[in-house]
Amino acid sequence: MTKRERFNHLYEAGKRSTRQALLLGLFIILLGAIFWFTGERRLAELVWFVLFIPAIGFVKIGARTKTLLKFNDAPDYRRLVWYEYWSGMAVIVIFCLLIVSLLLRPEQANVLLLVVAFNLFAWIASSKLDQKLAKIDPEHVTQKAYGRGKVGFFPK
Repeated sequence: MTKRERFNHLYEAGKRSTRQALLLGLFIILLGAIFWFTGERRLAELVWFVLFIPAIGFVKIGARTKTLLKFNDAPDYRRLVWYEYWSGMAVIVIFCLLIVSLLLRPEQANVLLLVVAFNLFAWIASSKLDQKLAKIDPEHVTQKAYGRGKVGFFPK
């Protein structure tokens, strides 16, 4: 499968997962609104801040992983794809824990610094994994190529 065909598959999977994430996000927003209007403001904040972003992340990461696993059967490639999946899940879980601690103890503003630093570390690690995948499989669509392709500048 060529890089362009893979991009098309990833793009369609991305559109499908965005629709799924939007529906799930709408459900979470409505659930939080129900808590908010019944007087459970703290619970509504937890639902919105701890479930909304992670739920969308879980759907998007899962769809990307499922699609990437269809492209190559090489054990090294599959191992790195699964590693990217589990590291993404770990980032989301740690993000949730840090946000919960920030919501429960707002005086600890240094937790926000941890969240930012951790997300920066995760972004760099994800980029390195993507580069390793491209070395193993020359037809791998990197995040950079995918991002450029979404706006009409897919590399030749």
